[in-house]
Amino acid sequence: MRFLIRLIVIVLVAVAIAIVGLLMLPGEKIARIAADQLSKQTGRAVSISSDTSISFYPTLGVTTGPASIASADWAKNGPLLTSDSLAIGVDVPALIGGTIRITKLEAKSPRIVLERAADGRANWDLLPSDDAPSEPVATETSEGQSFDLSLAQALITDASLRYIDHGTGTDQNLKDVDIDLRWSSLGGPADLVLGITPFNDRIALNTTVADVMGLIAGEQTALSGTLNAAGADLAFEGIASIKPEAAMQLSGTIPQVGALMRALGQEPSAFGLASDFNPSASVNSQVSFDGTRLALRKMALGLNDNTVSGDADIVIALGAPQITAKLDADVKNAGQLMRMLGQAPEKFGLASAFDPSLASNIALTVNGDDMSANLTGLSAALEDTRISGDATIVLKNSVPDVTANLAVNLPNAGRAAALLGQPLSNFGLAANAAPSLKSNITARIQGSSINANLRDMSATLAGANLSGAIDLALSGSTPNVSGTINANVPSTANLMRALGQSAPDLPKGFGQAITASTGLSFKSNQLDLTGLKVSLDQNTLSGGVSVNLAGSVPNINANLQAGDLDLSALSADNGESTDSSAGSGWSKERIDASALSALNGNIKLKARSINLGKIKLGAADLGVAIDRARAVVSINDLNAYQGRFGGQLVANNRNGLSVAGDLRANSVALGPLLSALADIDKISGNGNLNVKFLGVGNSLDAIMRSLNGDIAMSVPSGEIAGIDLEGLIRQGNANARKTSFENLQASGVLTNGNLRNDDLSAKTGRVEARGEGNINLGAQTIDYLLTPVVNNVGEQDRIEIPVRIKGPWSDVSVRPDLKAALNLENERKKLEEQARKEIEREKQKLRDQAEAEKAKLRAKAQAEAKKLEDRAKAKIEDAARKAAKRAADNLKLDKAQQQKLQDAAKGALERELGNGLRNLLGGN
Repeated sequence: MRFLIRLIVIVLVAVAIAIVGLLMLPGEKIARIAADQLSKQTGRAVSISSDTSISFYPTLGVTTGPASIASADWAKNGPLLTSDSLAIGVDVPALIGGTIRITKLEAKSPRIVLERAADGRANWDLLPSDDAPSEPVATETSEGQSFDLSLAQALITDASLRYIDHGTGTDQNLKDVDIDLRWSSLGGPADLVLGITPFNDRIALNTTVADVMGLIAGEQTALSGTLNAAGADLAFEGIASIKPEAAMQLSGTIPQVGALMRALGQEPSAFGLASDFNPSASVNSQVSFDGTRLALRKMALGLNDNTVSGDADIVIALGAPQITAKLDADVKNAGQLMRMLGQAPEKFGLASAFDPSLASNIALTVNGDDMSANLTGLSAALEDTRISGDATIVLKNSVPDVTANLAVNLPNAGRAAALLGQPLSNFGLAANAAPSLKSNITARIQGSSINANLRDMSATLAGANLSGAIDLALSGSTPNVSGTINANVPSTANLMRALGQSAPDLPKGFGQAITASTGLSFKSNQLDLTGLKVSLDQNTLSGGVSVNLAGSVPNINANLQAGDLDLSALSADNGESTDSSAGSGWSKERIDASALSALNGNIKLKARSINLGKIKLGAADLGVAIDRARAVVSINDLNAYQGRFGGQLVANNRNGLSVAGDLRANSVALGPLLSALADIDKISGNGNLNVKFLGVGNSLDAIMRSLNGDIAMSVPSGEIAGIDLEGLIRQGNANARKTSFENLQASGVLTNGNLRNDDLSAKTGRVEARGEGNINLGAQTIDYLLTPVVNNVGEQDRIEIPVRIKGPWSDVSVRPDLKAALNLENERKKLEEQARKEIEREKQKLRDQAEAEKAKLRAKAQAEAKKLEDRAKAKIEDAARKAAKRAADNLKLDKAQQQKLQDAAKGALERELGNGLRNLLGGN
């Protein structure tokens, strides 16, 4: 606008100067009078050639020779105006009446030099405002001639104009200037049609100036017209002055704004705009300009597909534009608009593809490169991202400061983060990570620092779902996060890869899939989970977990409680027996122990039960310490197999896999335990066990064949299936039923997978047993000699029948050991022969002694018998007498009959006494 007003003034001044040609009519006299009068009014030396001629067509008038008007005395670039000739039409009737009235002025190819000093003086200040008449009047020359400067038409073609501004260093040449001025009265309005090509495009100006002289004098005057340039079609109406200042209504369309600016001599980059700034635009606004401030009111602007309405003030006199505006904006392509306005997204750390759409009420302040914007009723879209709410954006020294309350829906947060110049790979996530996020967000962004509160959050990444409330603080490349979350992770491997971590090959039950709820804190690569409830596949745990991610692998510290844990996937055969059943050999499949390298840490666990595949455990209080692929399991208290365990287990995968243990078992059911550990199901009973072992190898077979250590066992009571020692002794059958035993004691040494035992001892009823032999854990074979010893059997004091337990675990043979038994039989016969001879010798001695004693006893017995006989006879005689007397008394017998009865009773008693004595003494 400033340039437009200046251009109009320049043209009018040039026309006014060209009026000098009016004074050249008629002929030399008119030229002389005109020069004198113009010099008098302008204070400049005016030279008009006296070489004149009369023209009759197309206009009646005169044609002069060369003419010039001197420039200001301080100017250094020649005359103000020079022309080879002037053609001037006059009003003949007025001329006859004595007045020179110009009807038309025509100048071809004049040369005009307009010059402004550094202090603001202009060489075209010909009519000072205090001297310029408000109304045109006719004046008289020194020769009494009346002179009127009114101009019906001035026509200038192919003029050249040079504009020099010593204050700005501008030196501009304009050629091919065409002017058609209709100025019927010097003090009245003027109609101007201007055609000029200041740079590359033709500018066509059609305007009406209400007061030309007032405008030239620096006064405000009404101004209206149209401007066509570079395809633009603009209309304006209002007031303006050459100070410059203006207030008018502006409307129109501009197909190429950059082209129009260049046509007006204003390179877009001079205003901080992009060098290729050339959008289409439409405008309808009240415009005012006071030389430094451009005010737009009731503005309705269109820039390509973007529209802005409202009020704005733009100050452009301070070197950098200052803008204050209250706008309603609908920006379809903000990235493109930023580029056009010279503020490329990359300047603010945004991606080159950053090009969101934006609709909002905006209160905007711009001061050079600094900006402040308050956005209300915001609705924005960045590709498939949607944001609504309110925001305040401050940009100072190219550092953003943003405060926002937003509802955000990011179907692809990775893409959105990349567009915002913060690709997720900056935070350690995979380059192709594509999380989604939906949340209500209160955020503050200051430079590279971000603080955000996410509520009603729902996020997804690699199939995992996360919901809850999160507080986020980001400074540099490390975020700080706290909140409460619920998570569902169908695939931990996919999630870890998306997070930029290697995916551990976790066994089932260790978190191939995870569901969890927890309090969350992440700070300085330290993740803390409190109030944790988590399901790892089929296992559920609760407690607290702390994970440090600063090292090459996560470092985990946890205190957990669990119900029934299923860790059967830890066994090489996953609980099946097809590859390592008894006798078929252990699995030779390589054990993948890479999980030991996936993390470090200390984990405490209390569980109701633990399933390790073949091994089933009850209530457990365990600790696990993992350090650089070495895991130590501390068994603080473990109930299993009807007893209790304690000790340590170690798995070391630092330089190949090795396993070790130092275990104690009290009152453990041996049958189920040996069946689980070695598929041995022949022994039952509760016992005590101490085991130390070390095995090395990358398969279960290699480990079992390399075991070294020692074992001690005691069983107060139990049973051995498949053999009946009592039956063996009684019937010679060792393959039936079972043998109950007590006080079993044994110890052994493990060497390269082979358990050697030499001190087995046990008792079962009348049987004592001892045993020795090998149990080859690696080869799954047994070769064991069990020797039962039976005491007090029949006429024998001791019987031993060895039993050989031999064969693969899948087909153990229990047989009497004939070879061992034969050796025992030969020894027994030798011993029996020696014993027989010794017994015979002893028996003879006893017989001799018995005969001697017998003789002594017989003699003694006979003497005693004599005494007994005498005493007995006396008693018999007395008894016979008493019996005869009672009978005589009862029968009324006389003495003779009584004596006979007494003698008969005495004889019978004496015979019985004799027989008894003979039997007692062994005689006849």
